[in-house]
Amino acid sequence: MNLDVIRIMLAAEENAESSLFSPDQFAGYAVTAVFTIINVFIAYLIIKRFLFKPILNMMKKRQEALNSELDAAAKSKEEADKVVAESKETIDEARRQAAVILEEARENASKQSDLIINAAIEESNEITSRAEEDIVRMKKVALEEIKDDITDLAVQIAQKVIGDSVSEHQLRERAAKHTEEIVNAEVKASE
Repeated sequence: MNLDVIRIMLAAEENAESSLFSPDQFAGYAVTAVFTIINVFIAYLIIKRFLFKPILNMMKKRQEALNSELDAAAKSKEEADKVVAESKETIDEARRQAAVILEEARENASKQSDLIINAAIEESNEITSRAEEDIVRMKKVALEEIKDDITDLAVQIAQKVIGDSVSEHQLRERAAKHTEEIVNAEVKASE
């Protein structure tokens, strides 16, 4: 009998229409949907716990690292700009100092050249005045020697012509006087 009941049930089941919207099918859909929702929620929690949090933490750390690198780059740029500005100021100051030094060097060179020229002029004037003094002195010495020579010559001539009637001392005095007058007249004429 059992077998007959099972056969009847199987036959009834085979005869029953199997449609998509049957209550059995809806129940299966509902259970599948509930299990799917539960599985999705559990998968979400597992993924969130083990995948999203580490990824988000890694992304957050990377963002912080990028921000710190950007800040450091901005600070480095500011420092570089300061160094460039200071370098420009230093270069400009060096140029100004170089211009001042060159100007001072030119002034010093001009002063030194003026001093050297003035010293050379003074030295040449001194040399010229000494030379003129030497010339005058030598001229006087030469004139004195000439006077003496002329006087001696005149005395000798006069003694030969006149003889011993006039003393040698008188002849010398007269010859010296006349010689000096003649030489002075010649000197004045040559000047």
